[in-house]
Amino acid sequence: MASPPIAITLSKFEQLEILRAEIELREGELKQVEKQIRDCMFELERQRFLQTIHPVFAQLAPPEQAANLPQLHANRETLADAVRTMQAMMTQLESETAGQSAPASRNPGLQRPGAPAPAAGAPRRAKFDSFEDFRATKPGGT
Repeated sequence: MASPPIAITLSKFEQLEILRAEIELREGELKQVEKQIRDCMFELERQRFLQTIHPVFAQLAPPEQAANLPQLHANRETLADAVRTMQAMMTQLESETAGQSAPASRNPGLQRPGAPAPAAGAPRRAKFDSFEDFRATKPGGT
C-alpha cells in the first residue's frame, strides 16, 4: 500500500520569516553590486580626467569590470526589483496577520538570523529574574 504524499503548507508567519531572510540577503547582494558599479565608474571617470591632462594617459587600459558594467547594471535592476516585490508582499502579509500572534514554528531553521533559539523545555519568561532569584538559581550560588 502506498503512503500518502507529503504536503507542506507555509503559514503566513513562516512566509514572513522567509521574506525577511531573503530581503536581507538580496539587499546585501544589491549593496555589493552597487559598490562594484561605483568602483568601476569611478575608475573610468578617473581615467577620462587624466586623459584630458596629458596624452600619456591615453594609453591607460580600461578597468577589468568595464566590460561587465552593462551586466552589473542589469543585475542591480533585477535585485532591486526583487527586493521591492518582496517588501510589498511582506507589507501585505503583515497587514493580514496584524494583531495575531505567531504560532511556534514547525521548522526551527526558519528563525531569523541572530535570533536566539529557545531552550528546549525551558519555560518562556516575560520578565527578567530579580537579582536574588538569579543568584539562587545560579550553579554554585549561595
